[in-house]
Amino acid sequence: MGYYNMIMKLANENNGIITSQMLKDKEIPSIYLTRMVKEGKLQRVDRGIYSTEEVILDEYYLLYQKNQRAIFSFSSALYLHGLTDRIPYQMEITLPSSYNSSHINEDVIIHKVIEKYYALGRTIIETMFGNEVACYDMERTICDIVRFRDKIDVEIFGKALVGYKSHPERDYQKLRQYAKTMRISKQINDLLDVI
Repeated sequence: MGYYNMIMKLANENNGIITSQMLKDKEIPSIYLTRMVKEGKLQRVDRGIYSTEEVILDEYYLLYQKNQRAIFSFSSALYLHGLTDRIPYQMEITLPSSYNSSHINEDVIIHKVIEKYYALGRTIIETMFGNEVACYDMERTICDIVRFRDKIDVEIFGKALVGYKSHPERDYQKLRQYAKTMRISKQINDLLDVI
């Protein structure tokens, strides 16, 4: 199989998106991406990210491909988990406090946390387009919005709690464990008593 066919196969397996890193992993010279763009077989979406023409661009996936350390959090995580029906105006991500995020020039809200809390609750979830991105699980997301309750819209906060309470995959034990680690056990226990 020629490089062009291998690249198109990779793109089709990845919902129409191909990255320079994917080619590097398969030991395919990246010059073929440039050639395929010139020939109209691919379009350049961003630095190192290409797509087939018929693909609908997934902003969450594109941001994640450019910033592999990013974990979707707060309103973005609520949206990805279906705990809010409001599409976030801006994507929200969390990064380690030591990470240099100056290259992230998109209109993104960036939260920074110490390493101890950074990976807590990290999971992989599918976007509405079927692409996989890193996101905090529901329990970590609930802990985050409780911890920063004064910065969260009251309606979003209430709907998120109601959605979590009725979600078939909720895990109160995990929620309590995260709360203990994040030192917000009292707030979470008070909340659980209410819901």
